[in-house]
Amino acid sequence: MKILLDADGSPVREITEKLAKKYGVKLILVKNYTQDFSSNYGEVISVDISKEAADLYIANHANKGDLVITNDRGLSSLGLAKGSKVMDFQGNFIDDNNIMELLESRHFNRKMRNKEIYFNIAKRKKCDDQNFYRSLNKFLEDINMLTLFISSLCPDCPPAIAEIKEKNLDCEIVDITASMANLKRFLKERDFSEEFDEIVKEGRVGVPALMRDEDFYFFDGSLDEFLRR
Repeated sequence: MKILLDADGSPVREITEKLAKKYGVKLILVKNYTQDFSSNYGEVISVDISKEAADLYIANHANKGDLVITNDRGLSSLGLAKGSKVMDFQGNFIDDNNIMELLESRHFNRKMRNKEIYFNIAKRKKCDDQNFYRSLNKFLEDINMLTLFISSLCPDCPPAIAEIKEKNLDCEIVDITASMANLKRFLKERDFSEEFDEIVKEGRVGVPALMRDEDFYFFDGSLDEFLRR
């Protein structure tokens, strides 16, 4: 699972980066090349300045289960068609139950603008940021992206736990020697992942191992690079 943020003029970029980093979720920020900003966590994608370029990039790279964050109703519709979750900048989820009403509202507003009839757009308030933070935080908390498999008998595990805590990552810690259920859970992941093949050949158990989706990190490189990729 990854987050795709429609980042052109987005008021929620910093909040999204902060929470994506907290939960170890891959983040892609899509902007046109005239927007000048960088990210200390997410991957920034610069596209052409044409009106639909960012939308098309996001729609083409969104997959089932991803989260698309945008205020654009057309892009919201494309995201839903790809099986993605969609959230707007106010923290509201867009789904099949409300997308048609929102598209109709967009169409009506466009017709009024063509007639030079304009409506005042309410300025963003602090409570909008708070609502977005709560909504995204709850969503990421519920899906539980990161799992750290450790053993209380393994001398390599305490430093791994310390690094996770140092980076303030929200992570489920599973001690595989604490119960048979925990061990079975770990072996189910290990036995079906090619990333463990070399470890098993060498007769090692494979902990500590940090799991995100189907990818694993064995604390043998840069944790920051693993989280960013």
